[in-house]
Formats: sequence, structure tokens, C-alpha cells
Amino acid sequence: MWKVFLVDDEEIILNQIKQTVPWMDNGFEVIGMETNPDRAVSMVIELKPDVIISDLRMPQLDGHTFMRTVREEGLDVEFVMLSAYGTFEDARTFFQQEGFDYLLKPLQIQEVQLVLEKLAKKLAKKKPFEETNDDVTINPAFSELIDYVKKHFDEKFTLDQLAKQFGLSAGYICNLFAKTYNTTLTCFITKLRMEHAVELMKDKDCSLKNVAVECGYKDYFYFNKVFKGYYGVAPSQYMGNH
Repeated sequence: MWKVFLVDDEEIILNQIKQTVPWMDNGFEVIGMETNPDRAVSMVIELKPDVIISDLRMPQLDGHTFMRTVREEGLDVEFVMLSAYGTFEDARTFFQQEGFDYLLKPLQIQEVQLVLEKLAKKLAKKKPFEETNDDVTINPAFSELIDYVKKHFDEKFTLDQLAKQFGLSAGYICNLFAKTYNTTLTCFITKLRMEHAVELMKDKDCSLKNVAVECGYKDYFYFNKVFKGYYGVAPSQYMGNH
């Protein structure tokens, strides 16, 4: 699993982020949190996370300075910035420092989900696991889990639910997805949904809203964002081009 470190000067926000975001479903693990960015620098140097999610406006050290300080230590880490006061200048400064993405407070889980999927894809390319099918062969339960996900990708379920259903630990399933497919459960499901969407769109009489529902998305606008993030174009444009 990829390691995440959280920084925000409000502890209640840190706890909320840790508890509400489906980290493991996306192949991530929160390895540390800190309200003081000065202390966070030392902790990050020691723990070497893959991703840092940091507040922008903090009293001791603002997010831009915190990010620059960590970069100067030579750490190869992706930054996601949180802000309730997003301005064009803040965003420009962040991306000039090669920040990965920007999220506005209060956090919306769907928006966080989109960022985590993009992070997972980038990290999988940066730090790919050696692909092997040994674990699938050795562990029939995981093979059954994969078959189940392929048949029920349009339904909503979590890593914990699958773990209970197939008698495997959530962490073990997460590791098997990484080693066997070099991806996460969520990205695996998204791939199945997007491929199914394209198949459905071959029928010109099928409305895009129905395509979204058939692929497991009750919110068409969220489906539109996921599709555009996956294929680079909106569903309507893709359908017109093909």
C-alpha cells in the first residue's frame, strides 16, 4: 500500500479525513498525522510517505512553504493541497511547485475519490509491483473474489465487505491487487465500469444517463467526471467521435 501523511492545524479535521476517506479501497494507508507543520517536516523526513495531504493556511508554516521545505529535503512525494480559500494565485503557486492536485474544503468524498484514483495510477507507474499470477493460483478465495467483482462491478461494496465475504483480510486483498494487477480495488472496478460504458455507448439509442446507471453511477455528473478522467473526453464527445 502507498503511504499517506496528513497535515492540518485542526486535529478534528485530521481525524475526519482519516476516518471518512476509503483509503484502503484505493490502496493507501495513513501512516501519520500532525497539526504542527514544523514538526511534520521532521516526521515526513523519517517516515518517507508517498503522498502528503496538507492544509494551505496554517499559522506556523503555510502550505506552500511546507511543501517547498519538504522538496528541499529531496523527498519524492506527491502533494495534495487542501484549502477553504482557494485563489488563482494559490493554485498557480502550488502547481508551479509540481503539486499533484488541489481540493477545496469542506471535502467532498467523490472529489477525494477522483484524486485518489489519479494518484494510484501515477504511483503505480512510478513504483510498479512485479506482476505475477501466483497468488491467484495459490489462493482460490482471491480468484473467486475477482470473479465476483467482474460480475457485480455495477454494485456498491467496500474492501471490508469483500474481506468478510471471502474470508480474507482487507490488507491482504489490497496487496494481492497491487502484486497481481498493479492496481487497486477501486481502480480495478473503475476500469470494468468504463469498459462497460463504452460497450453500452455503441447503442446510439441508449441515453448517457442510462449508461451511467448501468455502470453503477446514480449521479450522472460524477459519471461524467470519472469518464472524462479515464478517457480524456466527456461521454457525449466520445459517443459523437465513435
